Amino acid sequence: MPLIQTPRGKFFYQEFRSSGPVVYLLHGLTAKSQDWQGIPDMLAKTGFHVFAFDMRGHGQSDKPESGYSPEDHAQDVEACAEALGHLKLHVVGHSTGGRNALFFAALFPERVLTLTIVDQTLTKDEESWKKYLQRYSEYPAPFPNEGILDAFLHRKFRGDEARFVYYKGQFWKMDNGEWNWNFSPQAAWKTQKLGREKEAYDWLDKVKCPILFIKGGDSRYVSPEEADKIRGLLPQGHFVVVERAEHAVFRDNPEGFLKVLVPFLRESRTV
Repeated sequence: MPLIQTPRGKFFYQEFRSSGPVVYLLHGLTAKSQDWQGIPDMLAKTGFHVFAFDMRGHGQSDKPESGYSPEDHAQDVEACAEALGHLKLHVVGHSTGGRNALFFAALFPERVLTLTIVDQTLTKDEESWKKYLQRYSEYPAPFPNEGILDAFLHRKFRGDEARFVYYKGQFWKMDNGEWNWNFSPQAAWKTQKLGREKEAYDWLDKVKCPILFIKGGDSRYVSPEEADKIRGLLPQGHFVVVERAEHAVFRDNPEGFLKVLVPFLRESRTV
């Protein structure tokens, strides 16, 4: 199992290709590295050396009690880069991973070639973490077995197969046969609470590399007003809307996503 030991803990990662400019993919809240689906492999086929990580509190990485601010997540990425010997890299983050990528690029500018933020709001929302607590309380996890989990999800998302598949993907089978969250609920709400305490627009100005912001054309996560604000804050105007895509742009329209991302990365194609 590809786990890397760092001074900040153990982190799970997947590697695609063995050479080329390095790209780090950072997933969103309650997700995991596998949720990028075919994107890492497709990106590797264009010549990039791709790494997809599980952030702390998620997937197969360590799940400590504390350390869930954006700065903490940024320092985790730096620790992984140091341990893997990556002096320069492109960083791509979706949703919460986009905020973590922003902080990483701002705090460690010497390490980052380009920054790509995928459909992440930079507004503050001091109450948003509470909805996550409410959501987790609606699930009687752990479930005794897969059948009971499936029955629960089918009742909850009756007739909505896409949501059934998505939420089942947030569970996995434990050694004792039970099915439980594949992330720490405590880690999720703490990450949300600490990440949305303040606006993050001013962090864009601290980034020294080219920035690309990708918005899903059908996504409501970034409002039209915020989109205009972010577009105005990007000095080189790399703000692109991918049509036929909601919040998970890379899953909803992978071809459109890569059509935007790959040329941007190639502008700074450095090993």
